Amino acid sequence: MKSRIWISLFAFLLVLVSAGASFAQTETARLEGTITDPSGAPVQGATVSVTSVETGRNTTGSTNDSGFYVVPALPAGHYHVDVTKDGFDKVSRDFELTVSQIAVVDFALTVGAVTQTVTVEAGSPVIDAADSSLSTTISGRQVTELPLNGRNFTQLATLVPGVSRGIPTGAATGTQNNTETFRYSESGGASLVVNGLPPQANNFIFDGIDNNETLVNTIIFFTNPDALEEFNVITNVAPAEYGRAGGGVISSRLKSGSNEFHGSAYWFHRDESYDSKFFFDAGDKPVFARNQFGGTLGGPVIKN
Repeated sequence: MKSRIWISLFAFLLVLVSAGASFAQTETARLEGTITDPSGAPVQGATVSVTSVETGRNTTGSTNDSGFYVVPALPAGHYHVDVTKDGFDKVSRDFELTVSQIAVVDFALTVGAVTQTVTVEAGSPVIDAADSSLSTTISGRQVTELPLNGRNFTQLATLVPGVSRGIPTGAATGTQNNTETFRYSESGGASLVVNGLPPQANNFIFDGIDNNETLVNTIIFFTNPDALEEFNVITNVAPAEYGRAGGGVISSRLKSGSNEFHGSAYWFHRDESYDSKFFFDAGDKPVFARNQFGGTLGGPVIKN
């Protein structure tokens, strides 16, 4: 009886640990940096206000004794930042954050009144000095404007150095009789070989949620390219919060709503009209027809 209790308790703790590991995986960005005065000394208690330009969502943070601040859990997008502290001019800056980015933005305050504002050049890039990983972000514009056979966004991951589809007949490709076969004829598989490691070593994340199929360890949900904000491919030294495997980490994110309604509709058609017949095929050219259609819609949450 006691052994069963201990086994049950161990199983319960294992579930809690697994749940914590799954919540640690995230597609959101993190903003951090140091705030100093004109002499280079750290400024304690400065307020950092981060506002999303698209949604108006505001997140604040403050500096510690070392003048260091951290603002976590920021969805990818365009942001405006204000840094304020009594006795200093307010400093403002605009910049873009991408999926899973660890952005370092330092500020140097000048002595003055908070009513005066010093604006750093808008749109200036931020660096990833706190991130040891090697990664590439594929933007939403690339996803929608580059050709995709089958509307499969994972094809664009092969643009990243060190990433390929691997063996054409591998289990994760969907060409064999496996879990991927039922959808392979429409979209193709999601087999990705990162730096020579097998596709089963990859980790797919969708909006911070585990997106890994457990039979052949491929992707579960293919995001509609029109609804995809962007996705990030980590190829080396992934941060500890991802865990799971030593292959690539592919984090995708849906487009967010904004203060205005927006959407799209699509219909992609393919047929055999311009296909050539294989030289050794007997009879007529085989019939081929494929139609893919759908749409997207986003907007603000309306409160009564």
